[in-house]
Amino acid sequence: MPAPAIQSPPARELVARFGSPLYVYDAGQVRAAYRAFAGAFPYAPLDLHYAIVCNKNRYLVAALAAEGAGIHANTPGDAFAALEAGVPADRIVYSGTNLSADDFAFLLPRGIAMNLDSLDQLRDLGGRAPVGLRLLIDEPEAANRIGVTQAELPEALALATITRLHMYAGTNTLSPARFLACLDRLIAASDLLPDLEAIDLGGGFGVPYREGLPPLDLAALGHEVAERMEALSARRGRRIGLVVEPGRTLVAQAGTLYMTVVSVKERGGRRFVGVDSTVGNIVVPSVYHPYHRIEALEPRGGALDVPTDICGNTTHSRDFLGRDLRLPALQPGDLLAMHDVGAYGYAMSSHFLNRPRPAEVVLDGGNAILTTRREGFADLLSTWEAP
Repeated sequence: MPAPAIQSPPARELVARFGSPLYVYDAGQVRAAYRAFAGAFPYAPLDLHYAIVCNKNRYLVAALAAEGAGIHANTPGDAFAALEAGVPADRIVYSGTNLSADDFAFLLPRGIAMNLDSLDQLRDLGGRAPVGLRLLIDEPEAANRIGVTQAELPEALALATITRLHMYAGTNTLSPARFLACLDRLIAASDLLPDLEAIDLGGGFGVPYREGLPPLDLAALGHEVAERMEALSARRGRRIGLVVEPGRTLVAQAGTLYMTVVSVKERGGRRFVGVDSTVGNIVVPSVYHPYHRIEALEPRGGALDVPTDICGNTTHSRDFLGRDLRLPALQPGDLLAMHDVGAYGYAMSSHFLNRPRPAEVVLDGGNAILTTRREGFADLLSTWEAP
């Protein structure tokens, strides 16, 4: 008989142990998402670099690195977090914009590869290392600030040895056609690069936050990308590497924010459910995502036919974690789960409204591992200097 499945601690037990609100991630789900993503691209050499900007949780970064993932960094802080999580510098690629002299001074001595996105930045680099280039894959009049235009490529090649072309198709993209249209432009531009070693498809692979929304068809996308890369390699007479930068698609659906109900008000045909979390702990419509699914973990019957707003624990007029939801009867002490918060959840939490941030816990093999402690009031003032 197969071994019984390892059961993770229930939400109530986790909250009792680590407090509420609480971020919880499933490491097994992250590993499975990585393997599924890698399997969707039938091409070699293939190099996946996790976009750490989504979630820099040290345990998850180390788990992905153990699976073979490198790191895609958007800032020197991203790169620093990856290094501190044990990722070797040669497994980090930095795709930044508007780097200062201090940024170059941090990245270059550590041997971190870079994709730059302007002629000025190539001049700042001064030929000190081969470099990748972020290409503008939209028409120049599209007002997309990311990348060098194809018309600027000859001047770029005069300034640096360019070995990679990188693209940015957008964030949370669910359309394979968008990626493929951008990739076609990138490959066409790559004909100008005599030293081309790799094509970087970038990131932005989306997840469906709303129920019923179809997911990105990764298998179809991966097949089309592989066909194009095979054709490119055949024209070059050598294998050209493919770099892909999955982020939220690996971690978003593995994360949950547990919250405790502290009050319930009903008036004017509407229900206002107050919780012990706030918009400072999570991205919300005014910041990033339009929607996160919220579930009552100990429901008393079915959903009530009354519009319900989930309200944060401040008087900020936009402190809503969910609007117009349909949830069952609720009372103080009940637990709610906000789903799909593994990407840009804790990463975009802040000290706005002066509520300390929650703890982060990773579930792995039946164990609950505290990876980020709960903040206290002193953390809100930790950078203060005495006058």
